[in-house]
Amino acid sequence: MSVLGLHSSRQGGLGGFPQLSPAVRAASARAARLSIDLPTLIGLAPMLGHRLDDRCAVAEQQDTDMARRLIRASETPLPDVARRQDFYVAPLDILPFRRDGQRRFQLLELNGTGIGGVTNMPVEIVEAILETVGEIGDHAPGPAPVVVVASSGSESPQERKPSHLLHEKALFVDRIAQSLRARYGDVEVLALETLAGMKGWSASRPTVILGYSRDLIKHAAIRNGAPLLFGRNIAAIVNDRFLLNLTATHGRLNNDAFLPANRCYEAGADKAAAYRLANSFKGGDRFPAVQQPIRFTVAETEEALAEAVRARVAAHELLVIKPSGAGQGDGIEFFLGGEDESRIRDQIGRSLATVRQRYGSAAGFPYTIAEYLDADVIDAPQHELHGRKFELRIVVYRHGSVLRALPSIAKVAPEAWDPARPTRAALINNVSASVRQAGGGGAAHLLPLCSHRALALIGLREGELAELCSWSTAYVAHVLAELRGAPADVRRC
Repeated sequence: MSVLGLHSSRQGGLGGFPQLSPAVRAASARAARLSIDLPTLIGLAPMLGHRLDDRCAVAEQQDTDMARRLIRASETPLPDVARRQDFYVAPLDILPFRRDGQRRFQLLELNGTGIGGVTNMPVEIVEAILETVGEIGDHAPGPAPVVVVASSGSESPQERKPSHLLHEKALFVDRIAQSLRARYGDVEVLALETLAGMKGWSASRPTVILGYSRDLIKHAAIRNGAPLLFGRNIAAIVNDRFLLNLTATHGRLNNDAFLPANRCYEAGADKAAAYRLANSFKGGDRFPAVQQPIRFTVAETEEALAEAVRARVAAHELLVIKPSGAGQGDGIEFFLGGEDESRIRDQIGRSLATVRQRYGSAAGFPYTIAEYLDADVIDAPQHELHGRKFELRIVVYRHGSVLRALPSIAKVAPEAWDPARPTRAALINNVSASVRQAGGGGAAHLLPLCSHRALALIGLREGELAELCSWSTAYVAHVLAELRGAPADVRRC
């Protein structure tokens, strides 16, 4: 039995975009319904008792024909050394900026299967990604595998803010559960809080568990490199950042003892690892406008972090510091010139306090200290988003043995940029952070990228976007090849 309960179609334009006619919206609603099995909905109900963020207005503005063109232009085969279960989906965040009067681009982070905002995309692309995610149920090892899907949200016990995109994790859980049911004839779906209240959890049934990362870590362990939950072996884990934070808390994982989805989770959660791989990637022929190399250093301790920042500020460099294993812009601090010793100490202290409160005392290090790049702003004086900085999200996913990329959204800062009065809200292009800062739903802080109107607004051509998508799949192919210890022979389909 299926329930079509995850779609709603609200009135209201998106950032100055026109409203759709009732007939068009009705047709779109019929096409955009994503189904979820009733046992999944019942199993996850304890986690769904709060407001969920409706991104249907964003998805409806995406041009499906443009999306198909860009996907075709991006296709890159998996490297020969990589296996399908090495990679499922990861959104790349990419910063557009100006240098010497020319627009350039630089990778900000790789992210991973903890992707939020999958429902920003056209429904046929969401279905394609869910089909790939469902393969986790096929790949999970063991006679009765336990698959753990981790969600961000509720990071701090003092600030219990639930994920407003939890329904997207429910879609992931449901597809994995369907695969396990087809494979074994049986499956159980549980929210972590239900499991925590059970006595004598049976190990006899394949199970998919959804929980918040912080809560999962409290009940998890690592034994001989294998992850466990309540003492039972975990066959597969879905969420790159959770995987990295699990190792920081409980020790090293043996990636051959279970299925980490994605296997490249270190690069998906640690910006320094992603930058090293970007710098070793010789992909300039794909898109020369991508800035190389990325100028960054790494600090393993608080003392090393302070020393590196002091030295680079003294050399008149503009900097941004980024913790590993954190999300929603947490812990990111900017040094825009002229900071004295007291200001440097205060900003580093603020970053460390935020990360430790939200992610635990072991989280944050290594820190990445990177060159600050002055992001592009929207230059549209008559538009409500005029003067705001933005970044691009390109979602890379595997389809069979081919990597594909789709431009999903431009993430827009909640405040306009004023060089004379720089504020954190004008510098952080993170949807969750923007909602926290300015309120409203996530759709108010983003633009659909598969849209000629949106591209005109941010001054980007479809051809540039196609080249950026091609670069993104080639970069992920390089990451996967390096993971398996072989140079990438990246080629187009």
